Amino acid sequence: MSANRKKIRGWKRRIKKINSWGEHIKRPELKYFNKPGDYAYERCFLSPFYVLEKRQPPLWFYKLILAKFIYAYFEWEKAFEKLNVPYDLQLWIYDPNYMWSELLCRRVENAGERRGYSWESELHKEFPYAKFSQNNDILKKFEWLLADEQSVVLESELEDDQITPDELINDGYIKKTHVQHGIYYAKRLGDVWVGHKKGHDPKTIPFLNFDF
Repeated sequence: MSANRKKIRGWKRRIKKINSWGEHIKRPELKYFNKPGDYAYERCFLSPFYVLEKRQPPLWFYKLILAKFIYAYFEWEKAFEKLNVPYDLQLWIYDPNYMWSELLCRRVENAGERRGYSWESELHKEFPYAKFSQNNDILKKFEWLLADEQSVVLESELEDDQITPDELINDGYIKKTHVQHGIYYAKRLGDVWVGHKKGHDPKTIPFLNFDF
């Protein structure tokens, strides 16, 4: 047993909770999926990791969570196909902030549309197959787009938050301009890998700039 595993008390019990949670999320909540813009999503809200101050699990444990997400993805695909309405089903993998990862399905206007709700990254990276699974075949069933997880502060919010631009820049924020929201400051926190199952002919819609 690795030293990392020894530091986690009751990890066998937590694995059982992951298994139970994985069974629960195989059935998406559909009752609010009524019109374009509506969505269904799932995160792993299990204690002690998903709390106000997120505690990230060790990678070996997160792989168990990710496996449940992937299995649920294919179950969700069956469920949404039965609805016979346009939808965009996505798997978001956050790295290193694993506990923000989620399964998301948003109803769209037209079949094949894809929408994003983060920044598409300017970085060029290959998806880290080896990091997240020994079974690369299942992960290669997805197309992966890299987005930035960011902390964003609008210039209009600075006075209310009693923060100066210099303080943000000294803390690693970068000043940017958005066509709709004006000047803002952004700090990159990590990667967001947005996955869609391969095999479709999507009508790609550029990532929306913000999701407030």
